[in-house]
Amino acid sequence: MATWSGFQHGAFTVPELLGLAKEAAGSSENHLRAIQQPVSLVMSRPIALALAGRGPLVHARAAGLITFGAAPLHGGELATLATPELAEFVRAGASPAAACLLAAASCPNLDVVLVSASTEQHWNAAKDAIASPLDRGQFRKVIDVLAQG
Repeated sequence: MATWSGFQHGAFTVPELLGLAKEAAGSSENHLRAIQQPVSLVMSRPIALALAGRGPLVHARAAGLITFGAAPLHGGELATLATPELAEFVRAGASPAAACLLAAASCPNLDVVLVSASTEQHWNAAKDAIASPLDRGQFRKVIDVLAQG
């Protein structure tokens, strides 16, 4: 199940989706295997909820679903919106784009960050950026600072 705003606007919950999948299949054997939603420093509600042990990412993981985070750079906008100071706060020496990717990849209960790249160099930089996620304490500091701003 992929949605841009369905979870955010309360159109449905993971338990409701699981119930619908069970109803459609006529049993608990169904083909609902994953959820996908935006996870970024712009679309940060899934991050805040996951850090609090709530929300669709937590519910999906508990149900054994795979969780995908889409649009980690918010359509490329974050690479130019994020400041060098923010990037340095997230991880010393990181570029703004790398810091934003790292933030998405550090989200608790997120299995996969969907990343695209226009060149091999960009792909390698993205892989390097998310190779070592932030520890929960540092990630919490980043999200708390951004919530204040």
